[in-house]
Amino acid sequence: MRTSARGQSGHRSYKRGLNSKIHLAVDAQGMPLRVVVTEGACADCTQAGALTEGIDAQFLLADKGYGSDAIVEQAQRQGMQAVIAPRKNRKSPRSHDKHQSFPNQV
Repeated sequence: MRTSARGQSGHRSYKRGLNSKIHLAVDAQGMPLRVVVTEGACADCTQAGALTEGIDAQFLLADKGYGSDAIVEQAQRQGMQAVIAPRKNRKSPRSHDKHQSFPNQV
């Protein structure tokens, strides 16, 4: 990582300033279980393992940035059903139910 003009390390300088992303794993009530902060240019999928490892859950709900085959397979190995919309540009489309219903929904 580069050091910016202000001497702050850990973030890259971009035209619009310093960027960062906050990746969260939350429970069924939306309460945070894990937090990972990365630089803004970091791909979401690189943080999935750190967020989900060891978490006991029925479902993995995530956006398209976490839709890689490796993440879906990891979720299945952990006993989770992955509910992640596939990216439109996938070479081999993965099925996805847009109207997924969850047991015990409030």
